[in-house]
Amino acid sequence: MLNKVTLLRFSLASLAGLVLLSAILAYTGRDNLFRFFLDPRVPFQTYLPPDAPDYSDPASWVRAPTPEEAKNQPHVFVVTPTIYWGGDHWNTDLHDEESSDRLIRDAVPNWAGPFRSIGPVVIPKYRAASLYSFLTTRNDARAARAFAYGDVLAAFDRFFAEIDSTGPIILVGVEQGGLHVLGLLQDRFDNPHVRERLAVAYVIDFAVPLDLFEGGLSGLSPCESATATRCIVTYNAYNELDTKEITRFRERSMVWDQKGRLQKTQGRALACVNPVLGAAVLDFAPARLHLGGVAASGLDWGTEPAPIPGQTSSQCDEGVLLVEKPRSKSLSMKRSLGARFKPNPFNLFYADLSKDSATRTAALVERFEAEGRLAPPFGGMIELRDSPINKTPDSTQ
Repeated sequence: MLNKVTLLRFSLASLAGLVLLSAILAYTGRDNLFRFFLDPRVPFQTYLPPDAPDYSDPASWVRAPTPEEAKNQPHVFVVTPTIYWGGDHWNTDLHDEESSDRLIRDAVPNWAGPFRSIGPVVIPKYRAASLYSFLTTRNDARAARAFAYGDVLAAFDRFFAEIDSTGPIILVGVEQGGLHVLGLLQDRFDNPHVRERLAVAYVIDFAVPLDLFEGGLSGLSPCESATATRCIVTYNAYNELDTKEITRFRERSMVWDQKGRLQKTQGRALACVNPVLGAAVLDFAPARLHLGGVAASGLDWGTEPAPIPGQTSSQCDEGVLLVEKPRSKSLSMKRSLGARFKPNPFNLFYADLSKDSATRTAALVERFEAEGRLAPPFGGMIELRDSPINKTPDSTQ
């Protein structure tokens, strides 16, 4: 009897140990497990993508451009962050209910909301690359990102044609949207007649290597002051203890080069503009200067949230924005599998971005008045035809 009891206890102890070991392995390998379940397991070359958006149809927009808007108004073009994690597709199916819900519930109020007071806000739906495609550097993942950019480029071209004005333009790109805004800046704002209308571009939670300003972003710069225009505000906020995430951001981000290829940021210095100070400086901004964060998820468009000020200090350091843990739990990352890879469902600098965009838009209008505008580009070419030369008669004859 004693032997049976001992054997039973040993078996139970072994089972408990096995369960504990499995739990430890699952916890330590949770990131790999997260990636495993999100992998579409089909090469992009043979992948059948979701139906394309038709940007002549208002249904392909969260907020469509409206030609009847008053001319010369500032316009805001927002490229939203990732809303689809992966599994079945490389790119977001615009008819997927769960992704569409994240878009309307989380992305739009938190990241388009701060700019509502500037002017008409335009937000395209697009077949964004899945979250999984940003967790690997496989060629399939790169193809998925380039595929998503094709939608964004088409949407911007439609937007630019529809607004038909000469007023300021603000670009906003968050996380994956930041990558695509960098593409727009290189492919569309290389034209000086378009670039002069850029009040500011926000590239949030995405890397911007400084060497791009000597290449594809020539003519632009990180915003050097709170009133600078035709410049880029870029930052990615981390607590200084998030060393693993900071390293991943600095070394494993991928951005477009001038030939439209994705290149790693490893070894490249990154730009950082402090959203509280509105400048690419290394100065420390104490929490008392922080105008306020907002957890706007679930708010209807047009609802003005109440920012929570004084939540964090901020300071740029080697291309990242170091921040304190916010005092409000609503402005802290939620615990869930893969949470550190997902876009935040809140905006820590909501009120700061709102003020920043208003200041730069007003500054650009003042520049227009003080400096004038570029002369319009020449029209079509005129073909010169040969014509006969009629000699003047000789009056002596």
